[in-house]
Amino acid sequence: MQLDRFAKIASYQNHLPRRICFGRGQLDRLAEFCEELGYRKVFLVTDQGVRNAGLIDSTEHRLSNSGLLVGLYDQVAPEPALEQVDEIGDAIRASQADAVIALGGGSVVDASKVAAILAKHPGLARDYLGIGKVPSRGIASIMVPTTSGTGSEATFVSILTDKSTGNKAGVVSPHLLADLAIVDPSLTDRLPAEITASTGMDAMVHAVEARIAKVATPLARALALESASYLGWGLPRVVQDPSDMYARDAMSLGSHLAGMAFANSSCCAVHALALPLGGRYAIAHGVITGTFFGEVMRHNLVVCKRDFEVFSHAFGWGGLSAMGFCDKLDELAHSIGLFDLLRKHHVATEAIESMSKDACANRRLMDPNPVVLDEPLVASIYRKVLRV
Repeated sequence: MQLDRFAKIASYQNHLPRRICFGRGQLDRLAEFCEELGYRKVFLVTDQGVRNAGLIDSTEHRLSNSGLLVGLYDQVAPEPALEQVDEIGDAIRASQADAVIALGGGSVVDASKVAAILAKHPGLARDYLGIGKVPSRGIASIMVPTTSGTGSEATFVSILTDKSTGNKAGVVSPHLLADLAIVDPSLTDRLPAEITASTGMDAMVHAVEARIAKVATPLARALALESASYLGWGLPRVVQDPSDMYARDAMSLGSHLAGMAFANSSCCAVHALALPLGGRYAIAHGVITGTFFGEVMRHNLVVCKRDFEVFSHAFGWGGLSAMGFCDKLDELAHSIGLFDLLRKHHVATEAIESMSKDACANRRLMDPNPVVLDEPLVASIYRKVLRV
């Protein structure tokens, strides 16, 4: 999809975190940042994976020594359910904290965004599902990602699991944006290979979908290409050599830029298909988006030819044709092991129909997609990629 620079420029809005600090060692300044911003009582949210990786102890110690820490929740589940977010919100409210700090991957960050709202506003997480249902900002929030993929620290979307439907659902509001995003690449140095690969590929999906979405703003389109210039070389290098600090830094920056890109645009059909599948089966989100990436883009190719050719250069893949670009996406997903991870899960044939219906019903993600995908076509994509 190519913009006509002589056409009328549409109105748009951009939304970004209030402050962003990027660089190795930035987390060490967390207490300093809190005091500078006037926070006196902070509540820390994380998960057992972060604790077991040894990433939480020093932060907890510094906040305690500074007299800032009034509460800690370290049991956030992968793909957190609405009920757990209610529980976190209750804990934060009881602590009377004036700021919440999320230290973790996308699940921790997404849960904390909504919990910060619940700490100030009445009701349950379920009450805020949808677009624009949050009345105003919650308590202050500091988002610190420990993976390079979701970009959630830069967005105003929170994806949570609705156990009543088996689907994932989103809370979408600019009021969820972080007051401070701290992107410290050193926190990703010990990420397991599988998480590095899946989250990194998800960041690539964010970049491409953000640029081709019908609602993409000029800022989003520019950020998407800039993020691609880091992700394209950083992902294969860091999967091959997890100790490559330069590649780790590139992935952290690329993921963050891609997060800002889709926050000011939208994700599209890849994510629409991912949510029902991830809601029903315990498959990592990045594994799903990474393996569906190439096939969905083939269906978008008819109107995205120029953008795919531009992305080919941005990723460092040279002058591939648009179809060659889609093939390269599959090749990369295979080479970093995502299809092997997908094949470990058995998806029932009878689930295809309901997943296709739910994917197409997600207008927030389907409407911005460059081409229309109906239920039969979506079902065919599920069957092809899942081999069912």
